[in-house]
Amino acid sequence: MTLTQLQYVVALDRFRNFHRAADHCNVTQPTLSAQLQKLEEELEEILFNRSTQPIEPTEVGIWVIEQAKRVLFEAEKIKEEVGQEPGQVRGSLRIGVIPTISAYLMPLFFEAVYEKYPNLVVEISELTTPNCLQALDREEIDVAILATKEDRKKYFQETLYDEEMFLFFNKNHPLLAKEAVASDELDPKELWVLEEGHCLRDEVLKVCQLRTTSKMRPKNLMYKVGSLESLRYLVEESYGYTLLPKLATLKLSSREKKLLRPITGNPVRSIVLTKNKHNLKSRQINAFKEVLLEKVPEGTGL
Repeated sequence: MTLTQLQYVVALDRFRNFHRAADHCNVTQPTLSAQLQKLEEELEEILFNRSTQPIEPTEVGIWVIEQAKRVLFEAEKIKEEVGQEPGQVRGSLRIGVIPTISAYLMPLFFEAVYEKYPNLVVEISELTTPNCLQALDREEIDVAILATKEDRKKYFQETLYDEEMFLFFNKNHPLLAKEAVASDELDPKELWVLEEGHCLRDEVLKVCQLRTTSKMRPKNLMYKVGSLESLRYLVEESYGYTLLPKLATLKLSSREKKLLRPITGNPVRSIVLTKNKHNLKSRQINAFKEVLLEKVPEGTGL
C-alpha cells in the first residue's frame, strides 16, 4: 500500500469518474485503474462499484476512503511542519470566503500577508456557504470564513468579529427622515434581498422579522441578485431598501452614505472562522487570522 494509491482512492471518491480522477492526479486512466486494482488485491476487498454511473464506493470502500484521508493529511502535515523555523510560516493555505465578505475584506489582506509571510502560498475561493461547507467536507479548502454557526460536532468555529448591519434606502424613501429605524417600521414589500444560497439573505429576513419572503413584493416581480453591489444599484434606481454589512458601506460615496440608516438595537452578524476538527494547519491558519484581524477597519464591530 502506498500514499499514491491512497491519493488515487480519495480522488476517485471525489470525482466518481476514472477519467476525471486521473486528470486530477496527472496520470493516465489505465495507471490509476491499475493502482486501484493492486490495492484492492492487497486488501482482498472491492473498494468501488464500477457497475453504477457514477461509480460509488462500497461499504468497505467508504471506510478505507476515510482512513486514507487521515493518512494523507498526516503525511501532508509532516511536509508542512518539518524544517520550519520558529516564527516562520511556510506551506499552503486554501481559504473559502462567502461573497458578502470576500469582496470587502480580502483586498485588505492580500498585500499584508504577502509582506509578512512571503513563503505562505494562499489560495482564496469565493463560495456560498453551502459550497464552503461542501469544500471543507471534501478537503478542497482548509478553512472557511462564514457568517453562520454550523454543526459543533463536525466543525471547529471561532468568531473573528461582529459586523453591524445598516439599512440602505432609495433616495425618495420617507424613512430617511429618521435618524434610526426600528424593524417594525419596515415594509416587507419594499425589501430587496440576495438570492437563495447566500447566508446574508437569511440574516436580513431575521433582522426584518420575516420568516419567509412570502410577504414581500408581488409574485410577478422577481429579480435574482447575487451581489451586494447589484442589490445597492437596484435600490438606488428603483425603490425600497436593503441591508448592508458595515464593510460594504466603507467605500460608499458621501452621497450614498446619506442613504444609510442604523437599525434600532444595532443588529450584527458574526464573522466566523470555520475548519474541520481534524485540520491541524494551525500555524498557517493562525498567521492568516493574525493578518486578517490587523486589517479589519476600526469601527467594524471588533
